[in-house]
Amino acid sequence: MDLYTIILSATIPIFLVMAAGAVAHRIGWLADDIETGVMRLALNLLVPCLIIDVVVGNPALAQASIVVWGIGLGFSIIVLGFPIAYLIGRIFGLQKGSGRRTFSIVAAIQNYGYLPLPIIATLFPDQPGPIALVFIHGLGVEIALWTVGLLILSRHPGAPWKRLINGPFIAVVISLTLNYSGGSVLIPEVLRTAMHMLGTTAIPISIFMIGAIISRLYDRDIWTHAGRTAGASIITRLAILPLMILSLIHFLPVPADLAKVLIVQAGMPAAIMPIVVARLYGGHVPTAIKVVLITSFASILTAPAVIAFGMRLLGLAP
Repeated sequence: MDLYTIILSATIPIFLVMAAGAVAHRIGWLADDIETGVMRLALNLLVPCLIIDVVVGNPALAQASIVVWGIGLGFSIIVLGFPIAYLIGRIFGLQKGSGRRTFSIVAAIQNYGYLPLPIIATLFPDQPGPIALVFIHGLGVEIALWTVGLLILSRHPGAPWKRLINGPFIAVVISLTLNYSGGSVLIPEVLRTAMHMLGTTAIPISIFMIGAIISRLYDRDIWTHAGRTAGASIITRLAILPLMILSLIHFLPVPADLAKVLIVQAGMPAAIMPIVVARLYGGHVPTAIKVVLITSFASILTAPAVIAFGMRLLGLAP
C-alpha cells in the first residue's frame, strides 16, 4: 500500500464521522441548543481531560525547549500566514469592506486541534510526543488568533486576552505546571483513569459536532459569486501555506515530534473558530463560511497528498 493510500485511509474515517454529524443535523436530531451544549461540554470538560491525560507526565515534554518551540511556531506560522493570505486575497480581487481582511484571518488558520489529532494518532501510534504537542502548538495558534488576528479583523487595539482563558488553555497551563514542578505524581490513579475515560470521547464527539456545524452553516446561496474566494482559499490554505510550513520544518532545527505535528497541520483545512470571531468582531461572515466550507471539502483529497509529501521530505515515509 502506497503512502498516499495509507494516509487517505487515516483521514477518510474522520470525514465520515463529520458526515454523520452533518446528517444528524439535517434530519433534525440536533437542535441548535443541543449543538451549543455539546460543544461547551467538549471545550470545557472533555478536551481539558484529554489534554491532562496526554500531557501530564509525558516524557516527550521533559525539556521545556520543546514547549517553547511548539508555542513559538504555533504563533509564528499563523502570523506569517496573515499577510500572505491578505496578498493572495488582493490578487484574486477580494475587496476591502467585502471580506479581504476576514479572508486573511480565516485562510491563515488551519484546523489545529480536532481534525489533526486522530490522524497523528494513526500515523504515529505509541508515540506520546506528537499527540501532546498538538495542544502545545495549538496554544500558540490561539494567542496569534486572539491578538494579532483580532487586531487585523477589528482594527481595534487591545485584543481580549480573556478569550484565551478557556478550558484547553487552563488544562495546558495546569499540565505543564504539574510536569515541571514534579506535581504530576500527586494525581491519584483513579482520577487519571476517570480523565482518560472522558478524554477518549473528546475527539469523536468534537469531529461529529464539526460536521453538524458545517451542515448548519451550509447554504446553496453562499456559492453565488464564490469563484474568487474558492480559488484564493484553495491556493492559500491548501497550497502556499502548506509549502511554507513544510519549508520551515525543513530549514529550521524543529524537534522531531513537533515536526510530525506540523506535517499533519500543513494539510488541514481552515478552522471553524475564526467564523465565530468574524461574527463577534465585525468581520465578513459569508466570506469566512465560504473559506471553511471550500477548504474542508477540498482537503478530503489534498490533505493526504500534503501529509505524504511532508513525510517523504522528512524521511518519515515507510
